[in-house]
Amino acid sequence: MTGSKNILITGMSGLIGGIVGRHLASRGHVIRALNRQPVEGFECVRADITDYDAIRPAFDDIDTVVHLAAYLGPDDQSQLDINIAGTYNVFRASGEAGVKRVVFGSSGAIQMAMEKYEPIKSMVEARLNDIPGSVRTQRSP
Repeated sequence: MTGSKNILITGMSGLIGGIVGRHLASRGHVIRALNRQPVEGFECVRADITDYDAIRPAFDDIDTVVHLAAYLGPDDQSQLDINIAGTYNVFRASGEAGVKRVVFGSSGAIQMAMEKYEPIKSMVEARLNDIPGSVRTQRSP
């Protein structure tokens, strides 16, 4: 990025979000955090990413969003609410606010609860022939 940008970081109260936000601030960028908890030393919009109306104002006057908020626990419903619906809300709010760039940071850990369900379960267990709808399960005549 050239020049100073207004950057919104979701999940800045976490380890990676905090490192990224502080690094970008040290490079002269203006940082705003979107978290459920306050982030000392930074403008912070406190809201849950599952609540679209609560998070939407955080995206105003932002050039770039770095989306790092995630739920890493075992609860299936929280996995869906935060990691799927919450991420959708971040992209929707970015689009409506005219944000030019969204950087989405992720890891396999965001779907850890989904390992109990197909097709992820077959993939994790390396049962490739059991993956529903897999080309490997279809036989030629």
